[in-house]
Amino acid sequence: MTTLRGMATPFRITGGGVEQSSGSRKVADNLRHLLSTRLGERLLRRGYGGGVQHRLQQPNDSTLRTLIRHEIELALRAHLPQARLTGPVRVTHGESEVTVAFDYAVAAAEPAERVTLTLARSS
Repeated sequence: MTTLRGMATPFRITGGGVEQSSGSRKVADNLRHLLSTRLGERLLRRGYGGGVQHRLQQPNDSTLRTLIRHEIELALRAHLPQARLTGPVRVTHGESEVTVAFDYAVAAAEPAERVTLTLARSS
């Protein structure tokens, strides 16, 4: 199995060069980047994004949370298939923020890891 390697996200310069990440750190970076990217934000990949951003102003109810979970699952399958969900996507939708958390594994032999992303709701 090849180890995933590439630029760290968010993009940053350290020690005079572009910071790199690999392995589980790179997958976690990519997951956070996918979830925090607005659908349509990337010009050459309009379908890239987690779908959470455009739902932040909608009323907090079980339908919204189900829709966010579904959009995240679709985004993961389409853009990061190497990150296999090992449990349900959990969405907490408060007055000032939305928190998304889920467990994933890259390979069956590796232990599951957790990604948590909190997005602020603008007033």
